[in-house]
Amino acid sequence: MFKIGNCTDCTTCGSCQQTPNVDTPTLFCMNCQPSDAPCITICKNNAFYIFGGAITLDYSKCNGCLDCVDVCPLGIIEIQ
Repeated sequence: MFKIGNCTDCTTCGSCQQTPNVDTPTLFCMNCQPSDAPCITICKNNAFYIFGGAITLDYSKCNGCLDCVDVCPLGIIEIQ
């Protein structure tokens, strides 16, 4: 999920977007290369996956440790 204060609706970085028309917005980030993405590297539960070239978070696998939040270079990951 995006931190509203950091999301620019793709007008600045153009790398991230929220999935429209869903109850729970999912992370859909294209800022980092998947092979170098710190969120994927640090996640011990493999909660991040690649979908259509974007890094996506499977909240059902997330244990809420917040490690990914700390390493995200854009600061857009929010775990609730």
